Amino acid sequence: MTTSTAMRFSVEPLGPCRKRIKVTIPSELVTEEFDKSYRQWTRTVPIPGFRPGKAPRKLVEKRFGKQVALEVKQSLLDNAYTEAIKENNLSPIAEPEVDVEKVNVEPTKAVDFDITVTVKPEFDLPDTKAIEVTAPSAAPTEEEVDGALLALRKRKATLRPVKKSGIENGDVTTLRIKGVAGDKEAFQHDGLPYEVGSRVLADLVTDGLDEALQGKHVGDAVTAKAFVPPHVESHPLAGQDLVLHAEVVDFKRPELPEVDDKLAEAYDFKTKDEFLAFVREDVSRHKAEQRDRLVEDLALAQLLEKTKFDLPDDLIQREGDEIARRVAYEMQLQGKPEEEIAKQVADVRARRSEESARELKMWFLLDKLVEKEKIIVTENEVREAVAQIAAYQGQSPEQMYVLLRDSGRLSSLRHHLRVKRVRAKLRAQVKVTEAAGGAAKKAPEPPKKKAEAAEPAKKKTTTKKKGEK
Repeated sequence: MTTSTAMRFSVEPLGPCRKRIKVTIPSELVTEEFDKSYRQWTRTVPIPGFRPGKAPRKLVEKRFGKQVALEVKQSLLDNAYTEAIKENNLSPIAEPEVDVEKVNVEPTKAVDFDITVTVKPEFDLPDTKAIEVTAPSAAPTEEEVDGALLALRKRKATLRPVKKSGIENGDVTTLRIKGVAGDKEAFQHDGLPYEVGSRVLADLVTDGLDEALQGKHVGDAVTAKAFVPPHVESHPLAGQDLVLHAEVVDFKRPELPEVDDKLAEAYDFKTKDEFLAFVREDVSRHKAEQRDRLVEDLALAQLLEKTKFDLPDDLIQREGDEIARRVAYEMQLQGKPEEEIAKQVADVRARRSEESARELKMWFLLDKLVEKEKIIVTENEVREAVAQIAAYQGQSPEQMYVLLRDSGRLSSLRHHLRVKRVRAKLRAQVKVTEAAGGAAKKAPEPPKKKAEAAEPAKKKTTTKKKGEK
């Protein structure tokens, strides 16, 4: 393509992450596209009285001119968008906007139109080596080791009936329970197990149930509150205040085994000393992993605070809308009434609107770090990750790979692996000071998922008209 017949583009900013591309397609290219389209129609569309490819062009123009013009317009718009993005090094994150109805395409005439695109934010990364964070020591305390040991002893405990005393912390109860949300019964269960002191009843967090059960006996009734943990947004009872009405059906007290060689053997160790060494090592490993994540979160929070860029309101709104749509879909599958779905969606929108902007900014920050560090994930690494997921799900690696591929989630897995690696690289670069006399400041909550709005944009340009949302 010569310079005289090349498409011409000029780009101007429209606000945060928004660009207007002014496009001029010279008449030579328009004529060339019409000629190519008419040749194709003449060869492939049967016209009575003429052999394929032999019908006069004027006859084809008369019969199919409108269809050809639409086809040429689509082709020119697609080609212009692809070329404009490539020539101007733009990174779209949403469908382009074109006022298609105003684009007039005629043979021998140049075409002028505008494309509005939403692109990745442009910003400079701060110096990661200048970041300093304070984190607690990864060395396990005796209390932490004792706590882990207690949990292992509880797994091998023997539950004994209690004859005289009332319920105490640590007792395992069986409750006949009814949950009420407002004036409606949310659920009912005749034999739900509950460990007093745990605050976890099935998939709910209790409020006041432990205190209410203290000293109670079989047949006693208690009332408490409960709620769905904040991170379980798709739960059918999320956002609702629940009242629990419980009756004690039974309760038993765990008799913990002694820490000796017999307990060690129950966990496949030869001696008590080997068992205790494993417990300490396991606590140390978990604590080191938690410390690493904390360092990464604190470092990312500082980077985000030092990185200044704005996002368009519609992008933030789309993020919240996507979350709300998923919640509504899951509730519809569960057969929930429309009024309950509407209330839940409204609650999710209100709760998520303030978080969406930060989550999106964090995603773009991580994406920029991945780009800067040139993080590449090999196919072998992807296969290893798929194998781990398959093991958790009880499927073969091949089945899981096909499932992730066909559902379009392999790209998300690759992104997750890249982010995991760049977080580790960031942790190695920042300066870490050990906290004295206590834990370090808690890091802000990291993003829970990749923003759908940040997926690469599709090529088509006529699916959305200017002004549509």
